[in-house]
Amino acid sequence: MQSHDLRIKGLESNSIDENKLVIVIPSFNDWEALEKLLTLIDEAAMPQVRHLEVLIVDDFSSKPIPESLIEQNYFQIQKVNILRLRRNLGHQRAIVIGLSYVYHNLDCKWVVVMDGDGEDNPFEIERLLEAAETKGNSQIVFAKRSKRSESRGFRVSYFIYKRLYRLLVGREISVGNFSLLPFSLLRHVVVVSEIWNHYSCGLHRSRIPYMEINVPRARRLAGKPKMNMVSLVTHGLSSIAVYGDIVGTRILMSTAALLAFLLMVLGVVILIRLFTDWGVPGWATYVSGLLILALFQLVLLGTVFSMIILSARNNSNFIPTREYKYYVDRFFSLKSTPVAIHS
Repeated sequence: MQSHDLRIKGLESNSIDENKLVIVIPSFNDWEALEKLLTLIDEAAMPQVRHLEVLIVDDFSSKPIPESLIEQNYFQIQKVNILRLRRNLGHQRAIVIGLSYVYHNLDCKWVVVMDGDGEDNPFEIERLLEAAETKGNSQIVFAKRSKRSESRGFRVSYFIYKRLYRLLVGREISVGNFSLLPFSLLRHVVVVSEIWNHYSCGLHRSRIPYMEINVPRARRLAGKPKMNMVSLVTHGLSSIAVYGDIVGTRILMSTAALLAFLLMVLGVVILIRLFTDWGVPGWATYVSGLLILALFQLVLLGTVFSMIILSARNNSNFIPTREYKYYVDRFFSLKSTPVAIHS
């Protein structure tokens, strides 16, 4: 009975703390930038918000929380909470754990997801709130990257990734983690298994209503960027994996088209060999042999892709709202005593 109440609480208007905003920030050993970010959040204008809380998802950081962050005072932020994870999961999965925890434990009207390095500008949160309210808080609002601040090499790599993503998936990707979720939609979000691999792509695939607004990307507040070439490739593969069955099907269809083309070429070679005097002796045998070998490899490749697609659709998926608690170590507010959570 208790679990049923948790599932339907998003439908009950009296369970939502009106005009309360919770900001979810994943962080791993990035306390210096996070401390500056909290100061900016505290200064940002949010006239729609009457109660503001921050939930920092500590992704198993090896560095302790600095005393300056613990003792910091705020004017607008009522509470800064820390959700410590049992192991490092990466920022995408840390976001999922944070959202699931908010859904089950922190009633509010809106949830904002943003990175902890400052590249998601907190002064743009007001625009996200305004956009959500124009739609009656019925859609997720994503901040679309209208301008990036990374190095030229990174931007070139990211451009290649976006083109490859478009080729394999059939759609553009132009948003990151920075987003606003009305609490009424959070109950749908926490059952989307795809967000475990990639937050924004998973939500796009879920067909939960969303909109995008142009927001320039800011610069990191402190420290060095964590996203290097290896992590970019890993992140890109994770986003493509969300559409694994679609990507596999598109590759399978391309393979079938190439197979048909090679069969046509093989037919042309046979016709030329039997009914013309073109070519040198033995050429038809070599060409036909190579084509048959290519045909065999394509059939094998298509069979493997088909089995992978069918197998993936039968696998049991990770359900965030059901399994998030296994990764939570403890929850506490700054200037308070940590409380361990036992599953």
